[in-house]
Amino acid sequence: MGRIGFGIMKRWRWPFITVALLSLFAAFSRSSQAGPDPMAEQPFMSRAEVRQQGAVTVRAAVLTDDESERYFGASLADHGIQVVWLSVDNASDLRLRFLPIVTDPNYYSASEVERLLRAWWRGSTNASIASVVAQAPMPDVIPQGRIAAGFVFTHREGGLKLFEVGFETDRQMLRFRFVLPVGGSSYAIEKVDFGSIYPPGTVEAVDLATLREKLAQLRCCTANKAGNTNGDPLNIVVVGRGIDALFAFIERGWRLDEPFDLHSTYRTIRAFLFGNEYLNAPVDNVSLRNHLRLWLAPFTIDGLQVWIGQISRDIGIKLTTQSWYLTTHVISPEVDQDRFYLMQDLILSGAVSRFGFVRGVGVSSMPDPRVNLTGEPFLTDGLRLVVFLNEPRRAFDQIDFLDWERVSP
Repeated sequence: MGRIGFGIMKRWRWPFITVALLSLFAAFSRSSQAGPDPMAEQPFMSRAEVRQQGAVTVRAAVLTDDESERYFGASLADHGIQVVWLSVDNASDLRLRFLPIVTDPNYYSASEVERLLRAWWRGSTNASIASVVAQAPMPDVIPQGRIAAGFVFTHREGGLKLFEVGFETDRQMLRFRFVLPVGGSSYAIEKVDFGSIYPPGTVEAVDLATLREKLAQLRCCTANKAGNTNGDPLNIVVVGRGIDALFAFIERGWRLDEPFDLHSTYRTIRAFLFGNEYLNAPVDNVSLRNHLRLWLAPFTIDGLQVWIGQISRDIGIKLTTQSWYLTTHVISPEVDQDRFYLMQDLILSGAVSRFGFVRGVGVSSMPDPRVNLTGEPFLTDGLRLVVFLNEPRRAFDQIDFLDWERVSP
């Protein structure tokens, strides 16, 4: 077995280095384009969506990679940065203090962005880029009766951008929620109308007892395209109100994967070669992270959607011939620990109204554990975590426990 693994690595070494060099060259070529052009017509402003609370109106748009590169004069996507544009009309009698940490707990400051974009080959263009970046951020304070606009430098995600815009006043906290599409061609979340996934009349409304039965009868695991080989265990169920249920994850620092494109390939190779951290890399790429996938089920309960999911922890990568990009993630075999992590994380979000456990995965234990599609073993007690996410928020001692199945010590 050791020889086979070594042989595969040796066989693909030169092609991998070639891909790395090509990606680095492409990144260098993109970075050699003309300087910033903030005065050009900006299409992202015209497609901004609007949210309003009382006398405060917020418009927001997510810039595409090309738009941000054109505006700032360098590729922010190569550094994992995604730009959000905001315009705030404060027609109230209160001063608003903008809180960028609400939009992204790990947002980039202007000085960080300027430093990341600075490059020796740009010469005098560096000064132009620095000037535009310095003037870009959303103002810290929006006075009464004023309109202000600016940018937030967030982490790059694909398909959809779920975020909030937050302000503090002398009286209250204001939060505006946005779910915006991100332009591009390859995403971790595709542009899907979740309301049309299932034909009309086929989504069944069930009660709590029927929900338990249906969850226990679902297949144990993900599967290959043919559906004849099992993969990772389907070990979680999230019940919530549509896509809004995902905000409980966003508030706890979960992010959607980046699209699998030239920018993310460049960052993946850079992380692989230099050991850099890359937390929201596309699926099957370099990182140490908890990895969550969700699928919408064809039944609802109390008007809430049911999402069937799988959580595991990526602890490394290995080469494989089962994918065209020749790599796959290695998961931690202790998948119940990852399930427990998610339960803790969501409880801390305050969004959990009740939770419990249901059968359906099947036990996998030593000395003969089950394996996923890439041959990685996993160990589990065979239970699925079921979490209800509802408003308003609840303290820990107010969460209801579904006494369905008990987790063994």
